[in-house]
Formats: sequence, structure tokens, C-alpha cells
Amino acid sequence: MSGERDQPMSAEIRKTVSVRDLPEVPRDRFDPHPPVEPIQAEAPARSASERLRARMAGLDFRRLRSPAEAVERVRRIRDGGPI
Repeated sequence: MSGERDQPMSAEIRKTVSVRDLPEVPRDRFDPHPPVEPIQAEAPARSASERLRARMAGLDFRRLRSPAEAVERVRRIRDGGPI
């Protein structure tokens, strides 16, 4: 093996449906008689570390730098202050 991680392949979801089963917005652009095959492309799966980084980037408070800061934050929250 070359040592490279296997990359997940992106997948497509295909299903043949009647035009009347489509949501209203795309339905009006198709002839209602023949069936259509909508294709939904899935985003490639992200690794656990990528998902964690994305969640951490969305936090709106700064990270703690010491146990004393943690104690101060817990007391402030306990007393009804902001997070």
C-alpha cells in the first residue's frame, strides 16, 4: 500500500418518479407525462476531525487558558451571567 488514506467516493441518488410527485417549484418546468429521474449528489463525507474543527469554529466564546478561568466562568454562569 502507498500509505494514502482511502478517499470516500461521492455518491449520487437516483430515483425515477412521476412529475406530479416533485415539489411545486421544479414541477412546472417539466412535461407532466413522461417520468423524470432527479439526481441528488451527496457531499463527500468529512472526517471526525474535520467535523470537530467546523463545530469549534462556530463557537462564539473564547477558549479557556487556565483552570482559574474555568472556575471563574462556571461561577459567572451559575450566578446568571453570560457564557
